[in-house]
Amino acid sequence: MFEIEIKNLKTRAKIGISSQERRKYQTLLITCRFKYSVISKKKIDDINYLKDYSSIVKFLKTFVEKSHYKSLERLVLECKDAAKKKYKLKKIFISINKVEVAKRYGCESLSVAK
Repeated sequence: MFEIEIKNLKTRAKIGISSQERRKYQTLLITCRFKYSVISKKKIDDINYLKDYSSIVKFLKTFVEKSHYKSLERLVLECKDAAKKKYKLKKIFISINKVEVAKRYGCESLSVAK
């Protein structure tokens, strides 16, 4: 089984509980980890049996940028479910970090993960 990690993918979204917070885009960092198996060792060089990382990166960025959720919790759940379904992933972990909000509070990271 292979474990893939896409770490700190930078994107922007309008997200927040208050309408004031949702007025402007906020920088978000997405980390996604997933596992999958290839049927046989002979198929490891065949793209038809591998996950397309480029496609997954584009999907995550687009999904988050077009989202209109109020909470990070909802965004994480919906993003995870959509990626799981689209790419047929069984074990997937998503973390989204609100970079600018973390800085405002004087901490390194403020993220939600599932």
